[in-house]
Amino acid sequence: MPEDPTRRLAAGLQEAWAALRSQGYALTSDEAIGLPPGFRENFSLEYYNDWVLHHDPGDFPVDRLRARDVIRYAWHADALHVESHDQITITDRAGIPGKRDHSRVYLLKDPGTKQLVRTLLELVPPERRQDEGTFGVNLFRTFTNVVTSPHHDNEEFVILYVVDRIGEGAETYLYNSRDVKEGQGLPAPVLRRQLDPGDIIIFEDGTFQHGATPLISPPGGTARRDALICTVDHRSTYLDPA
Repeated sequence: MPEDPTRRLAAGLQEAWAALRSQGYALTSDEAIGLPPGFRENFSLEYYNDWVLHHDPGDFPVDRLRARDVIRYAWHADALHVESHDQITITDRAGIPGKRDHSRVYLLKDPGTKQLVRTLLELVPPERRQDEGTFGVNLFRTFTNVVTSPHHDNEEFVILYVVDRIGEGAETYLYNSRDVKEGQGLPAPVLRRQLDPGDIIIFEDGTFQHGATPLISPPGGTARRDALICTVDHRSTYLDPA
């Protein structure tokens, strides 16, 4: 059977832009979009540890560890300027009502991680880029349930980058929002795929409800997934609040 091109990892930014334009999501990898060899391993050691990640009161699932940063960016033609934003508060996201402030990590202090932020922002096609905006970066370590249910983050784009995984499961799924009818059960997913370390997906948040299946521990071991979940925010999130 020939390979389904919608399931193939895009080889570079041009292919990722084309997939995003045509189907609302794109699959690619850190290597394909130009992150250097060894970056992921170094990033994991530096940030996915007990000094950076914490469980914050009220967060769910209850065994999830996390940290967060918010980057303010501005495009000038093809040049991209990034700096730390002064707020990281999340409001009414992922089915959890109210305002939440999670443990903050300042990613732009590290030149390598600053390049990661710039590279992920470049996944947005040029014609869809805001002149200026904010970029939410969430570092998650999960052991059982990745999310509680399909949801929107209520932002423009979502980018998921899997840094490491032990065990199976954690299959990322997308449901077309037009097909989700209250009280009628979930439709067939547009995409359901287990992302491996190094894999990246970007999708339009308004088009899809998204989530992931629970992790499955290996025999005699404990499952774990380390992932970076980023949002290309609407201006109303931080810059033009209602």
